[in-house]
Amino acid sequence: MKESLLEISGKFLGGKREAYRRADTGNSGEHLKKFKERMESGEYFQIIFEKAEADGTLSKVEDNVIIRMEPQEINGDVYDLRFKSQKLADPYYVRVVSVEEESSVVWVSHNRARVEMRPGIEEEINSRLKDKKSGILRVKGKVMRVQSKTVQGESVDTGVWLDLCGVGILGFVYIGDWAQTFTPMLRGEVSYGDVIEVCVKERKVRKQKKSDVVYYACSRKELTDNPWEKKSLTEKYHVGDIVRIKCLSLKEGHWFGEINGLKDIQVFAEYPSKSRNFSIIPGMEYMGKIYYMNTEERSLKARVFQALTLEGYSAAEQSKEGQ
Repeated sequence: MKESLLEISGKFLGGKREAYRRADTGNSGEHLKKFKERMESGEYFQIIFEKAEADGTLSKVEDNVIIRMEPQEINGDVYDLRFKSQKLADPYYVRVVSVEEESSVVWVSHNRARVEMRPGIEEEINSRLKDKKSGILRVKGKVMRVQSKTVQGESVDTGVWLDLCGVGILGFVYIGDWAQTFTPMLRGEVSYGDVIEVCVKERKVRKQKKSDVVYYACSRKELTDNPWEKKSLTEKYHVGDIVRIKCLSLKEGHWFGEINGLKDIQVFAEYPSKSRNFSIIPGMEYMGKIYYMNTEERSLKARVFQALTLEGYSAAEQSKEGQ
């Protein structure tokens, strides 16, 4: 395989939008000839469509040639037509399947390219995983869905399912492998259609009644920075500092928050005393004071003294001076 898996996945998932551009003038016969040559050679190319038709067919006019792709040629099945705008926004790596010279129409298929490329890509992944000296195996994957389960009546995110390399190879990133620091939830962090880079760790098989599901356990944290190791953290924040803290989740006896401007570091916060006339609500911001910070322990603790609302913001700015 001449190209790296990262390069191939970038093409299938739109890492670089190298789509053909519309020309102002041109002879359709000459351009049809180019598409016929691509069909005969089996060449793949990337395209961004301009219109989603009523039946879900995607189309684009380039140099007086109409390029069309039927809905089942995206991933093998007809997609839900409610998501036409989403399908239209995606770039596609395709190959030409037929050319209609009389009507100047070129039919392309993304699924055909996926099916043809998948065996070679999967073989390359398995080979790299067996070779312990090959180093980190990095690929791109498209987010299919966030997996969650119900724990004590609450929905808890457990990981993300991916389409690796854009050719239908299943990948899964466990929430604990998402970042260097604790990740409370993935919804809001990532959504369907996002393209992310991951490290493939191992091939796994999930036993099911009808048929086993083969997927690849992946990790993202090796590709992210560890915020606790950044020198700027200790330079910018100190014990005694007054900071704004956004509540992320509630626990018994404490809650977790995020300091404004300090992403990926969880703040351990205590509930306010009864003398403070406000409650802790996920999503709301509060004014608090850092009382403990240890980068080796990866621990940052704070006590809040004021709820930040539009009405109370000015009061909080005044009260923090006396803390």
